[in-house]
Amino acid sequence: MKNSKFKPGTKITIFFIFFSIVFIGLGVWQVERGQSKSKILQAYNSAGEKDPQEIQDNSNKWQRVSIEGKFDGKNQILIDNVIHKGIAGYKVLTPFVSNNIDKIVLVDRGWVSAGNNRSKLPDISVSESKVEVYGTLDSPELGFVLSDKLITKDWPKVSQSKNIGVLKEAFDYELFSFILIAEPTLKDSLEYIKITPTNMMPSKHYGYALQWFTMFLALCFMYVWVGRKI
Repeated sequence: MKNSKFKPGTKITIFFIFFSIVFIGLGVWQVERGQSKSKILQAYNSAGEKDPQEIQDNSNKWQRVSIEGKFDGKNQILIDNVIHKGIAGYKVLTPFVSNNIDKIVLVDRGWVSAGNNRSKLPDISVSESKVEVYGTLDSPELGFVLSDKLITKDWPKVSQSKNIGVLKEAFDYELFSFILIAEPTLKDSLEYIKITPTNMMPSKHYGYALQWFTMFLALCFMYVWVGRKI
């Protein structure tokens, strides 16, 4: 019996090389994404294990901090389109004036339902007496937006993003570079939503990477099979 020779041809070889690069590149990219998410989770968990420290100008993301001062209930912002337990609502960000730092800190007091009438904003009143707030610092990314008009004009304002770079446009004073997500022990807390430091777990990225590498191996098998059959 005559042995078949391996002659895949130029077009098949170009096809194989192109998609091999694509599949391997996507697999490596997912591995790197998984490693990046692991570092984020590690930093978040490590910070959460520590006792709250008094907020400082050089405080870091995910750090648990405490701050003393008063809420500014007249200039609050509602973050639109926040779904919680299948219900549409808002995250409520309230400016906090403190002697700890010169800048104004936006405090995430929690979630409130939008109700059935979207033209009527929910009651987000807050006490302006002196309080101490404990929470975790976060710096939300801008994310995907469909319009340049992200914030309404009248107070309380409604924003399509909770990115500090967007929110600072609504204020005449300088904002602290992080949002303080208040712990539910706060007297004026609304419904607390547990912090999710990443929108996808590392294991999911590694799973996607495995799929891409598997597709590469399947492509290799098909290349060899077709090359010997032609």
